[in-house]
Amino acid sequence: MSNKQKIEAVDVYLEKRKTREYVGQLSREAGYYIFTYDNKYLYKDRTLAIGPDLPLSKKKFRSRTLFPSFEDRIPSKRNPAYQEYCQMVGIDPNETDLLTLVATLGQKGPSSFVFSPAVTVTLTNETLISFRKDLNLTIREFSELFDFSPATITRMENKKINGKDTLKRLEIYCNFSNAALYEARKNRHKINDEKFKHVEEFLQFKNNSKV
Repeated sequence: MSNKQKIEAVDVYLEKRKTREYVGQLSREAGYYIFTYDNKYLYKDRTLAIGPDLPLSKKKFRSRTLFPSFEDRIPSKRNPAYQEYCQMVGIDPNETDLLTLVATLGQKGPSSFVFSPAVTVTLTNETLISFRKDLNLTIREFSELFDFSPATITRMENKKINGKDTLKRLEIYCNFSNAALYEARKNRHKINDEKFKHVEEFLQFKNNSKV
């Protein structure tokens, strides 16, 4: 990942059996790491804190160093498989930017929290249609592979904007092929083997072309 593609914020989701719930965002500002819980999540019943360093007793946290709940998700460079991990998510093994490492190497860990690069939502229906067609998927196949309802994808392609969190996740898959590949591999059993082979090859090529 080049310096021009540095990740400036990380969105956090709680992964459930069929859906993902938006939890909050990790960012940086004036030399501080900032984590802010989403209001809807914070005041909902039976929510989970990301970790003991980020309790639900307050909404916003500031620290000069990266919060342990996020740092613990980054594998050690001493791990023999570290270079392989970097290759899988499309980053340079010498990458030192902590937000980039959290959003890529740390995106999936032992907890139910998932980390994704935060992006400004600028997704258009034309971009989504082009991405789906590049993958050679029908609306139903695309929906199953990336955990959306077919109605959601249909509304988006017809310029009927859906929820903000849905748009964020769609844009992440369109712009970050490593994240799309990770999600597709989780759900590969839901589509035809030949279709999945094309999806995997396309996303791998797109990912490698950016490194």
